[in-house]
Amino acid sequence: MKAKIEESFAIVVSAPSGTGKTTIIQNVVQDTGNYEFVVSTTTRPKRSNEVADKNYYFIPVDEFKRMIEHGEFIEWAFVHGNYYGITKKEIDRIRATKKIPIFDVDVQGAATLRKTLSDAVFVYIVPPSLKVLQERLRGRGTDSEEQIRLRLHNAIEELKYYQYYDYIIINDSIPEACECFRSILSAESCRTARLEKKVMKILGERTNDNFDR
Repeated sequence: MKAKIEESFAIVVSAPSGTGKTTIIQNVVQDTGNYEFVVSTTTRPKRSNEVADKNYYFIPVDEFKRMIEHGEFIEWAFVHGNYYGITKKEIDRIRATKKIPIFDVDVQGAATLRKTLSDAVFVYIVPPSLKVLQERLRGRGTDSEEQIRLRLHNAIEELKYYQYYDYIIINDSIPEACECFRSILSAESCRTARLEKKVMKILGERTNDNFDR
């Protein structure tokens, strides 16, 4: 579905690790030409199912730290033993295409973006239960038992920040969660504040003198 966006804004999505946010974002972005996934930069190793420069920009720790020192990130955080961040250059790349950026960040990153993105909409994706989350983490086969325990512990802490988000999606199934996400994007594109200039332009038209009688 493609809806014309009159006012640019940003979508910020967070979720505990393993909840499926990246899959949901990618599925929805593929369906529309208005949005583009913001590619984060990270120091963690690339997983076998990931593509460099598409899922993440993978760089060494010393390079990441150099970029921090030079102020190249709009937000960054140290999560699960690795650095994650979003560069100013990446946002400029998306804005140049006139598309709306969709951020995939943790709760720390979202808190930072609240201070820098005045037009952002915040969406939180949660698992139907911690048991299901644990099953999904084990099922993807990319983490050790120690890493899984750490991610579950962090998930419980991150879920406490749900009240800071504008919308919540419970990912019981990917198709249903994607439909909820599409509905949020559609509703936000029609928000009065985003279309006010369009309405004012219509009111300013005088194509028929009968309108003035």
